Amino acid sequence: MHRYSLARRTVLGTLRRRLLVNAVVDPAEAATRLPAGLRPHLTPAGTVVGCCLLDIEHLRPGGFPPAFGLSQRAAAHRISIEWDDETGERVVGVYVPERRTDSRLAVVLGGRWFPGVHKPARVEQRNAAHGFSWSVQGDAFSIAVDVSDIAGSSADLACEPIGGTCIGANIGLSVDSRGALEGARMEPSRRDAQAVTIDALESSFISSFETAEPAPSYLMQDIAVVWTPAVAPRTMIQIAP
Repeated sequence: MHRYSLARRTVLGTLRRRLLVNAVVDPAEAATRLPAGLRPHLTPAGTVVGCCLLDIEHLRPGGFPPAFGLSQRAAAHRISIEWDDETGERVVGVYVPERRTDSRLAVVLGGRWFPGVHKPARVEQRNAAHGFSWSVQGDAFSIAVDVSDIAGSSADLACEPIGGTCIGANIGLSVDSRGALEGARMEPSRRDAQAVTIDALESSFISSFETAEPAPSYLMQDIAVVWTPAVAPRTMIQIAP
């Protein structure tokens, strides 16, 4: 059987919705959640943490047409980080301590065929007159959010400290099924997003930070994406209790 090298494994899809629910925390507290060798990324307000909620359509390996794609809803906890690559250049990305999904295939393949270990969860999304609600429930993982003001226009947020940090990050690092650090690169066809109002939020992750303060949250819609493996820094997986 032909085996694809990791470098050739490409995944395509369309983000029907990508909701970034954000908070800012004291960088010193964020540092206690990171593997050794990774640093909290700093903004004027603190380090951005939060949850990325994804509603993906036409998800498929590279080279396959959209008609062969699957749908998936998923969520990931995120901490904004930085590290030095092999040339000494600073890289800004996110550390993903946990991912959840309603896709059995993603649970089977994540962290094996493609970077990103996923655990199962129950995902519900409901539309309302002026927004939507989204919940993800799994073992020791929960988020429930009500969102409104989604009819506004999108904008490039590259120069906005919170938006530029969470939307501009290309590489997500996480621990694979063997306990090593791995990376996945996400390249959207556009990076425009719109600020949305969070009317209600329950998040096991955000509430676990003593210093968490609400930060602007953003919605991206109908954006084509390419995911590829990325080189992860060589660092020990050693997270403070």
